[in-house]
Parts: sequence; C-alpha cells; structure tokens
Amino acid sequence: MLECHWENFGGRFMTTISTDGVYLGRAVQPRVCNSDNIRALIAEQLGVDIKRVVDQSHFARDLRVGWLARLELVIFVEDWTGLELDDDDIEQISVVSDLIRLFENAEEKRNALN
Repeated sequence: MLECHWENFGGRFMTTISTDGVYLGRAVQPRVCNSDNIRALIAEQLGVDIKRVVDQSHFARDLRVGWLARLELVIFVEDWTGLELDDDDIEQISVVSDLIRLFENAEEKRNALN
C-alpha cells in the first residue's frame, strides 16, 4: 500500500509515504547534518534500535530495507536536512556509512557555495 500526503510547511512541502511498513512524516526544516543525527533519524524512521544502525549496517541484509524503502528514506533525510543527493549517488548506497558520507559531502558543497 502506498499513500502520499502533501502538507505545506512555510512554503516547503513534506511527503508522508507508507510502504513496506516504513512511515515517513516530519515537519520539513533544514537541520544539522552529522553522522549521529542521521543514524538517529534512520533508527527512528525504520523503528529499530539505534545500536543496530552502525556504519557497517547493510540496509537490505541487516536492516531489512528494500530498494523502495531505502529511496523513501533518502528522500526523507533530504527533506530533514534541506540537502539533495544526485540520483547517481543514491544507487551507490548499500550501507549506513554510504548514506552518511553522501549527505556530509552534500553539506560541504552547500557550505562552500555560501
């Protein structure tokens, strides 16, 4: 089952999607992008203990996250951080550290432009 719900938060939109038992929903506002915040966000959104969300945790094998749910998680983290990843980068994400590295790189690029 796939449900989409659009809400307006001060000019920015948030998507709430339910599929594979993963529920994504939070007010959209840029936040500090660091490894601890991203790990906590992953754990919260997947409903797993944060101790399971380590750099080496494989999304499919260890966290039981399918391709679509992983894509939804990336979109949610993009909304949460106010950052955006390239589509090509998303295909390279297989473990938690990949996701963290890509968002940290995106934040560095954004900060370099400012």
